[in-house]
Amino acid sequence: MRQANQIACHAAARSRPARSGVKVPSREKSLGAERMFGGMRTMRAIVSCFIVVACQMCFAVGDTNIIAMSDWSKPISLRNEEGHHESIRGRLLILQGTEPDYGGPPTTNWAVTFVELQNVTRACCDAIDVYFAVMNLHCELSDCTGKAVPMWGGRGGGWGGRGPIAPCWVNLPYNSTIRLFVNGGRMDPLMLYPSGEPWVHWSIPSTDTNTYYLSGTLNLSTHPNLSLPPEFREIDYSRNCTATLEFPKVRITTSRLGSLQETK
Repeated sequence: MRQANQIACHAAARSRPARSGVKVPSREKSLGAERMFGGMRTMRAIVSCFIVVACQMCFAVGDTNIIAMSDWSKPISLRNEEGHHESIRGRLLILQGTEPDYGGPPTTNWAVTFVELQNVTRACCDAIDVYFAVMNLHCELSDCTGKAVPMWGGRGGGWGGRGPIAPCWVNLPYNSTIRLFVNGGRMDPLMLYPSGEPWVHWSIPSTDTNTYYLSGTLNLSTHPNLSLPPEFREIDYSRNCTATLEFPKVRITTSRLGSLQETK
């Protein structure tokens, strides 16, 4: 029934011989040309390597405000509207920073949670529309012994701000990455969220020296195939149009919180 409702929701919204008279180059000249072009190929390879390394260094420098970042998940497969299967992977990311609509005084004591999605399909060059809903994110926090950490709050927990961010369709082109906002809150104590609900979270003060592990799953979906007879749509949808990312565990400590606040 749930899949049927989702389907309804999606429906709404590289030699030739030398010719006579042509002078054939001597063996010495041919060898010289080969050395020259071989050297050029080597130089291009070296330059390409430097470019890749430089890009990786730029990425590291640009993300000095990372509090926690998981490894990439294993890819899932979703079918796009052209009937091709696209491979999508994701990761969790927690950064120091504020939301654009933050209207309070300047502060360094703020953290934002994101999900990053990446199209890693090997065949060029399709895109895919993905339905992203923060309430389809489900995270768990455990201590070093594997015991679940209790959460703080609830609808009556004193939260007076907005509700969850509204679901949306996201176009993810070939070989591209997109960062999607989930939630924002204080950095000290560090607020971690089980989903898109801003009123329920874990709270870890900077004085807490324990190590924790955050993991989670995210259900993604795409457009159903409405050209199928109605009796086949639900099973086709479950096989090709919806799948769940499983984020690897990410280590959470408060050791960097003080240095982040001092350098901003």
